[in-house]
Amino acid sequence: MELRSIYWFRNDLRLSDNLSLNKALDNSKYILFLFVDDESNRQHTSWEFMRTDTHRETFIYQGISSLDKALKSYGHSLHVLKGNTVEILNKIVKEHHIDSIFCEEIVASEENEQIKVLKKLNVNIKSIFQSSLFNVKQLPFDIKNMPDVFTKFRKCMDLEKIEPNNPEQLSDNIKNILPINFNSPKITVKKIHRHKGSSFPIYIDNFMGGELNAMENIKKYFQSNLPQSYKDTRNNLIGINFSTKFSPWLALGFISPRQIYAYLKHYELKFLANESTYWIFFELLWRDFFRFIFIKYGDKFFYKSGLGLNPVKINHNAKNLEAWIKGKTSNSFINAGMIELYKTGFLSNRMRQIVASYLVNELSCDWRSGASWFESQLIDYDVYSNYGNWAYIAGCGTDPRGGRHFNIEKQRKIYDPDGIYQQIWNKS
Repeated sequence: MELRSIYWFRNDLRLSDNLSLNKALDNSKYILFLFVDDESNRQHTSWEFMRTDTHRETFIYQGISSLDKALKSYGHSLHVLKGNTVEILNKIVKEHHIDSIFCEEIVASEENEQIKVLKKLNVNIKSIFQSSLFNVKQLPFDIKNMPDVFTKFRKCMDLEKIEPNNPEQLSDNIKNILPINFNSPKITVKKIHRHKGSSFPIYIDNFMGGELNAMENIKKYFQSNLPQSYKDTRNNLIGINFSTKFSPWLALGFISPRQIYAYLKHYELKFLANESTYWIFFELLWRDFFRFIFIKYGDKFFYKSGLGLNPVKINHNAKNLEAWIKGKTSNSFINAGMIELYKTGFLSNRMRQIVASYLVNELSCDWRSGASWFESQLIDYDVYSNYGNWAYIAGCGTDPRGGRHFNIEKQRKIYDPDGIYQQIWNKS
């Protein structure tokens, strides 16, 4: 039987260490590589924000353009279509006599619904959950018994001394598999406004989206001395080198966490293992934690009360939300962060926590409105980490202390004592 398949790229826009892609290549004779820019990306959320704003859209298209070039080196192309994902896939399956669609599994409500509808239409879907460092089957407990507190999860993993699986190479079958003839529009990438204060300048060649840039930057990072001081600098607010900057490439799957871990272990064996290098692993583990918690709790993360583990009273003030978004609150430190986010699509991890705490605790706004704004703006938006972190700050998630209330003035004195950060963004 001549198996005809679609490989549907979702948040796994890479060829290497892509388990689902390899499965497709090893079980097909003909294949069509597809990315669907769903119509929902240009619609507004329930909070009236554009689902995917300019910066992330540009970063995505930089990456899919790079992926198309990589596929062309093997005699294939990436076909990019815009519209309703389910309708597009169903139409292609029928018109091109497709046997199977292979894809990454994403455990979130809208993505799950797409798969359910396709299955109801008798489309054969084969998916693999592959965005985590550890495989779900490696966990030393059933997912329903997943610890609700990160520290307990981390200690369980440390105690069992579980190691992530090694990254997989791209299957050699890509050299032999035949393309399915298909016409699609040319991929175009928008130009983005340059802002020299950006900590992740996606208008610079080596910071653009794509697997090649991701690999080159990660190699460069682990060839430097930066991993030795990561824990000391990671909470800084200004510059390119204060943190790893892996998150944008990770969020869209231009690189996998397993690949980063492999580089990290090589660095530790060759140069140095210290508290800072452990902290890089620590952050990857946090990322996994939110993924596994999402599998356990599902759509509860989108409820007003979140997971409901802590009693929380939530108010909302629409005028305060608007002032926060526009960087026009009474606090110039907060305003600087919100202006940076809007102008660049990026914000340091520390500043994300500070502005989130301010919205929830000082401005009395629904935490989900802030999560939705981050979804709209961030180039490294990741449904698991974004909603997991926001719920954590608001006391609606997994924080055993019932949320985080930052002293904003104290944070300003620690991280912007000379007001340089505020000068950069409040005058921009």
